[in-house]
Amino acid sequence: MSEPPTVLVLGGGTRLPRALHRAGVRVIFAGTPDEFTGGHQAVCAEAWLADTVDEDFWVRRATALHQDSPFSRVVSLRERFLSCAARINHALGLGPNSLETVLMLKDKAVMRQVLAANGAGVLARLLETPEDLRFFVQEAGFPVIVKPRDGTGSEGVVVLRGPQDLPGVRARIEDRPGTLLAEEFLNGPEFSVETLSFEGVHQVLEVTEKFVGENLVEAGHLVPARVSAADRDALVEATREFLGRVGLVDGPAHTELILTPAGPRVVESHNRYGGDGINDLVRSVIGADPRDLFARQIAKREPAVVGTGSGAAAVWFVTARPGRVTALEGWDRAAAAPGVTACETMVAVGDLVVPLSGSDDRCGWVMATGATGDEVLSRVRHAVSLIGIRTEPEEAPGLPAC
Repeated sequence: MSEPPTVLVLGGGTRLPRALHRAGVRVIFAGTPDEFTGGHQAVCAEAWLADTVDEDFWVRRATALHQDSPFSRVVSLRERFLSCAARINHALGLGPNSLETVLMLKDKAVMRQVLAANGAGVLARLLETPEDLRFFVQEAGFPVIVKPRDGTGSEGVVVLRGPQDLPGVRARIEDRPGTLLAEEFLNGPEFSVETLSFEGVHQVLEVTEKFVGENLVEAGHLVPARVSAADRDALVEATREFLGRVGLVDGPAHTELILTPAGPRVVESHNRYGGDGINDLVRSVIGADPRDLFARQIAKREPAVVGTGSGAAAVWFVTARPGRVTALEGWDRAAAAPGVTACETMVAVGDLVVPLSGSDDRCGWVMATGATGDEVLSRVRHAVSLIGIRTEPEEAPGLPAC
């Protein structure tokens, strides 16, 4: 029997290093000193720490240190380190996913070009000048989605519903040409498919139902999605086809789709597990932590065994009116509500709540479990209704109070 591998983990908390350690893997952690904790120290054989997230620095440092402390693979589940991990794997010939594939998943404009070339496109155009936006609107018609080509967490995503919405986006294009992507608006409910791949075979862990507000920021997630067997099969098949097209062969992926009247259309994908607590929802339903499955797969060099799920789990996010937080109420009652497994506030008295434009602008969350999707949604929404966040409007700088 071969020796378990040594794996370099880039950034993040302790869950992945702990999972790898439990699977018998020798773990080296690389990241900033402020994110390295006693929990890391307990499970990591070495720690390479530097107060920077600069990719070039970590590529140079990891390839140099590899000569004295070799590792067989670099992994990261943190968005900021995905391309860095791929660059180190590429520089050292470690694989398994190509650098081209990982960079394509990070760059939505390139991803759209690849899909269009394979006949699976969504109307899209990279916005180099305001004229590009005008031409695209003429082609696609309103509404139109505009988003950063490399963004996450719905940050900076806007829906243009008519000519009145164009001036603000034109200014953004002029300030940062080539960084925004326009896409046709897709009608239909939103989902994500959580997968774990091995040698090009894509195992589905679960299908997640997504709930969004008018500004497209996620309001909540439900596992498993409440869809017919036929729609679930269509979502799964579209995901597997997409992952095959982009060349992902190993590790986790979180692929977001919209189920249009013409069938599922891929919005974007990431070679990591989904954020927003989706990992914990999946764990509650299938009885295994996706990080443990990934770690055992790395250790045994064979596909992870994924069981069947039961029950349902959901997370719902707490928002508040923009302004300065003056009081937080009801969190204890929410935590004690039926089915609630966890809840957390992300603001404190004195913090400033800004208008909701991305995931980081939300104020907290509640997670719950139940026997069915309908039951758990009722539970989690009831718990959120018990919470109150009072705010007072912030005075405009330089203006006297009324």
